[in-house]
Amino acid sequence: MKRARVTEENAYGRALDRLTGNDNKTVTPAPPPIQAIPDLPSTTIKLSVFLNRQEDEYLENLSSTAKFSGGKKISKTRLVENMVKAFSATELDVRGVTSDEELLTRLKAQLRK
Repeated sequence: MKRARVTEENAYGRALDRLTGNDNKTVTPAPPPIQAIPDLPSTTIKLSVFLNRQEDEYLENLSSTAKFSGGKKISKTRLVENMVKAFSATELDVRGVTSDEELLTRLKAQLRK
């Protein structure tokens, strides 16, 4: 299904010309000014992660423990984000990994260092 394109011409027609007295029938609207996109400290992307119930429960328990021990509840998203940051600060070697079990073994070994 085609989408309708809404342009300034479609939306306003020649109403502005009629109001201002401009009789020129071939009015071309001025292009919008180009604005630079400011550099953000970090760009984020949305990522879907599939967890089983035990993994989800583990993250939920961590979150609740933070809240009920005098801190604030930490979202599961923030937990995963910071776990990734923590592992990115290590020298995790994933070359030649062929299975989930092997990856888990290497991750556990990295935690012990």
